[in-house]
Amino acid sequence: MITPARRVVTPFFLYLCVLGSATADDSQTTSAAPTESEAAIYSSRAEEIEAARKRKAQNLTTPEQSGLERALLYIKDSRLLDKWKYGWAGFKPRIGALVTGSGFAIGPEFLRDDLKGGSIAVRVTIQASAHLYELYDAELSFPRLADDHGFFAVEARYRNYPRMQYYGPGPKSQKTGRSDYRYEDHSYGFATGLRPARSIRLGVLGDYMRVNVGPGTDDRYISTDLQYSPAQTPGIDRQTSFLQGGVFADYDTRDIPGGARSGTLLHAQYLYNKDVDLERNTHKRLNLEGQQYIPLFNSRRVIALRARSELTWKNPGQEVPFYLQPQLGGSNDLRGFRPFRFYDDNLIVFNAEYRYEIFAGLDMAIFGDAGKVFHSKKDWNVDDLEGSWGVGMRFNARNAVFMRIDAGFSREGFQVWVKFNNVF
Repeated sequence: MITPARRVVTPFFLYLCVLGSATADDSQTTSAAPTESEAAIYSSRAEEIEAARKRKAQNLTTPEQSGLERALLYIKDSRLLDKWKYGWAGFKPRIGALVTGSGFAIGPEFLRDDLKGGSIAVRVTIQASAHLYELYDAELSFPRLADDHGFFAVEARYRNYPRMQYYGPGPKSQKTGRSDYRYEDHSYGFATGLRPARSIRLGVLGDYMRVNVGPGTDDRYISTDLQYSPAQTPGIDRQTSFLQGGVFADYDTRDIPGGARSGTLLHAQYLYNKDVDLERNTHKRLNLEGQQYIPLFNSRRVIALRARSELTWKNPGQEVPFYLQPQLGGSNDLRGFRPFRFYDDNLIVFNAEYRYEIFAGLDMAIFGDAGKVFHSKKDWNVDDLEGSWGVGMRFNARNAVFMRIDAGFSREGFQVWVKFNNVF
């Protein structure tokens, strides 16, 4: 790097060198001039080079594209992802978005977030999967109350997941202990709050949830209620309902929430879960998450970081039901492990990705994951973390991830994920 002082000296020095060279050339003009034979050689060589250049130009061919490249360019140029994502008159197919392990899921969705100039939004979703998982979900929201400083939403939802995976309690569970159970719930809830600044949301939420847990339907594995006792899996033998209420706070400066390339997200949520039927499973929960996006090379490359923790506290004489315990493993956290590989009362997980643009509409990613579940709060640290790593592809529509493919590796082998949402 040239310092300011040297920027003045250097051109002057070069000027002296050029001047000296010119003087030397003037004193030796006779020896510097080419002879007639040398001139003929130079002329003949120049003509040969020019002829070779013309022959090469005539034989130029367009580099052959691979089938994958042609397909991706066609999707990009025809804007198929945009048309698929935004649908027609509010109707569109909804692919994926069910719980990991459900199999291929698809169904219709109606979404209008532009009613009354964007002040009213309506969404209705119906989905079913290859493994007979079901989701029925409806939401009505008012996102721009009080001159865009307030919001309110109500939601009703039914879920039926007939073959949820369970490997036993705690971080020492074995993958040979796999079982499955049926999880079903009905819930009705609301969320409301204020937006004092563009990047800040503060609110309260609540819902009523009726839960049913029963035998799994996957013939390949033993049902969880036959493999594990009620002491190991609290809540497996008796059904109940919950009243949930809490508060949340968000700080969000991401440029594009669905495919951020810069900015920060901080999220905190505190919930009180009251067991209204059995009075055996009352507990409190704290969810914390932070995301940071660091752009490189004009945002064509991004370092994406996430840290997340879920902590629970049991009321005296109560238990956290196993189906509401924090769960780790699968396409959204430890991508080298099977879905829901670890269950316990608490969780901590870290994710890092290096994302780089191949061309508009397609990013590649190299990632690493680390995390664990634990029973006691004294284990809230970075000791004995499970780890995984891998590579992936991100397909984008209007700068938001439409589909991703990840291959994750861990001490238990590898997993390949095809998902229709971003990991974070």
